[in-house]
Amino acid sequence: MEADLSGKVALVTGSSKGIGRAIAVRFAENGASVVINARTPGPALEVVEHVRALGREAHFEPADLYDYQDVKRMVDNAVQRFGHIDILVANGAAAGPPPQPFHEIDPKSYGDCVSSHLFTRLHVVRAALDHMMARQSGKIIMVTTDAGRTPTRGESLIGGAAAAVVLMTKVLAQELARWKIRINTICTTVTKDTPGYDMATSQQDTHLANLFKKAEERMPFGINKPDDIAQLALFLASEDSKQITGQIFSISGGLSFPG
Repeated sequence: MEADLSGKVALVTGSSKGIGRAIAVRFAENGASVVINARTPGPALEVVEHVRALGREAHFEPADLYDYQDVKRMVDNAVQRFGHIDILVANGAAAGPPPQPFHEIDPKSYGDCVSSHLFTRLHVVRAALDHMMARQSGKIIMVTTDAGRTPTRGESLIGGAAAAVVLMTKVLAQELARWKIRINTICTTVTKDTPGYDMATSQQDTHLANLFKKAEERMPFGINKPDDIAQLALFLASEDSKQITGQIFSISGGLSFPG
């Protein structure tokens, strides 16, 4: 699809690679200026140059999504530079223990997993809210895993944290409607050309690699690609979705059908 994002400014966290990169580029292709985020420059600067080659404004803003004060600084810098943020995509930083039975997970890792899948989203959304509320407008899109919608063996912690993102989306949609702020979440499953996929499939004959392989084999419409998620993000960022808020969308290639 195509959309008119001319004059819009989008902040996409975790946008140096994979899904975040695809979303940032798709927004730029449709007229938006974009703020690219990662902890360090590296590939992020390549995305900035790619966007500028499209004739759009782009700026790299580093931040550690685990650190709220650092995230707030990033948002403030983006507002100061561009004057406003119209679209926020809370993506990236999702890590934690690989899929494994709950009884095998070291309790010391619980906090890190929850922080990775939940707090990184909370930090980004909260940091942008004051600005969006003052402007009485905004589109927020969170990206998480489909394990938060459908029981996935071995992903009790990851799924639990993602489920919190799902419920938070619905509650925030109710709370923020008075300020004309819309918030929706995209849930994904195995997606090719992402850091997680590359890491898993590079480890031949491991438990994780075999899990990814089995998931691919069960996807009747083929494995997801970052552009599949970017297309939906573009719709949710556009005026075409102005009547949609508090909704959860799954992109799974037919792997699962959460209610």
